[in-house]
Amino acid sequence: MRYKNLAGQIVSDIQSARLIAGQRMPSLRQLAEQSSVSMTTALNCYRLLEDQGWVVVRPKSGFYVSTPVTHGETPDSVHFRSRVTTMRTDKHWLDAASGFSGPFGISQLAPDLLPTTELQRCLKRAMHSLGDEFLQYADAQGVERLRGALSSHYALAGFPVATDELIIRNGCIDAVRVALEVTTKPGDGVAISSPCFNGLLELLAGLGRKVVEIPCLADGLDLKQLEQHLKRNEVDACLFSSSHMNPHGTCLSVAQKKALAELANGYRVPMIEDDIYSDLSYGSQAQLPVKYWDKGGYVLWCSSVSKTLAAGFRLGWCWPGRYQKAYLHRVQMESLACNSLLQHGLADFILSGQYLKHLKRVRAALFTRACDVRKLLLEHLPAGSAVSQPEGGMVLWVQVPTLNSNRLSDAAREHGLDIRHGPLFSSRGLYKDCFRVNASWMLSQSHDKERSIEQALIKLCELTNEMVTLNQNVDEFLPAKQATIA
Repeated sequence: MRYKNLAGQIVSDIQSARLIAGQRMPSLRQLAEQSSVSMTTALNCYRLLEDQGWVVVRPKSGFYVSTPVTHGETPDSVHFRSRVTTMRTDKHWLDAASGFSGPFGISQLAPDLLPTTELQRCLKRAMHSLGDEFLQYADAQGVERLRGALSSHYALAGFPVATDELIIRNGCIDAVRVALEVTTKPGDGVAISSPCFNGLLELLAGLGRKVVEIPCLADGLDLKQLEQHLKRNEVDACLFSSSHMNPHGTCLSVAQKKALAELANGYRVPMIEDDIYSDLSYGSQAQLPVKYWDKGGYVLWCSSVSKTLAAGFRLGWCWPGRYQKAYLHRVQMESLACNSLLQHGLADFILSGQYLKHLKRVRAALFTRACDVRKLLLEHLPAGSAVSQPEGGMVLWVQVPTLNSNRLSDAAREHGLDIRHGPLFSSRGLYKDCFRVNASWMLSQSHDKERSIEQALIKLCELTNEMVTLNQNVDEFLPAKQATIA
């Protein structure tokens, strides 16, 4: 097709440096005139380039050549033999964020990416249309209008979700909690990926569940080890993310997602899917979850707007599959219903088209900002450092050989900086040479009264360099690049 040929020419210009990172591209009209094509062809060309990550859209400004993200090393996987681990509620990672937070530590959108005014308007419309209805208890399953809005939203992404199969909860972590309580009991083993979002580890510890960490390797989860545990009946449930996994941003392949669904159905083991980042793909299309390939209803799919829109809404949902009756019963027993006004406001935001418009803007911004932060880190961190290349989401996973990231976290806090150090993401104390940072901020934005985000990141890199220099003669920490854990 003509638009693909035109896109190919532009890619060639970028690769040969005739077009450089950050350079503004011709407007749609200019491109159409210069290339003697229709406006539709020009638009399709830019959409294709945007999906492939070659250009980004800046609202009210135009199309720009994106910052390259292919240079530099990415963190290596840690190979180990998985085993059943008893969680401890007194582990150090339970206090990871107590009393202090900053733009790099918490995984959430920078304030300038939040559509505050539009959300306020939707809430006002919802309150006006509801009358005194918002003073009454909502349906325990959730407001039907919101469930219908979510069904329509996911249908556009090729993921059909029936309105009557969704159950609204107070955020994704709450949806996951109920799923765990419905499908497991204290002492049961739950398979998770490694590294794993520290919030899920905290939840599992608090619920008294055992953990089976499954290595996430270069080609995805170690499914052979997972199936061995399933055969030995050591896993009573699975808890996985499959798209833009926190902390490293990896997406499982379609083949792996299908395989996970088949394992869940084949062994009749519930698989809880934390799919909170799927709408934040850097391309224009959201990733399909494992649930898409679930034929027997063994996958309990959970998501939320906490990462994409507003963490303070505390609205999430679950499609529990064959566990719907038990899931809804537990919800009715413990909390009756979620905030009805917020549910109606969110439904209005989705049905008005504001949500898709917001996501398009956020995806482009996150891609640009993640590229900028990654480039800065690679330029200022010690030689041999590696930074992840996520396909979506807002966090970067950083690996620095010989680093003690626990000590780095303590030193960073003394300078008003917040990060999440590697061992927080493992029940076995792995990833000591890694840490995670939120990359949703523009480098020029203010970190505090004295410095910008860029200056704060450079300070973090300086602290990292100092620690690596101090540790060079101390053979205490084995780099993950050489580690094979028994």
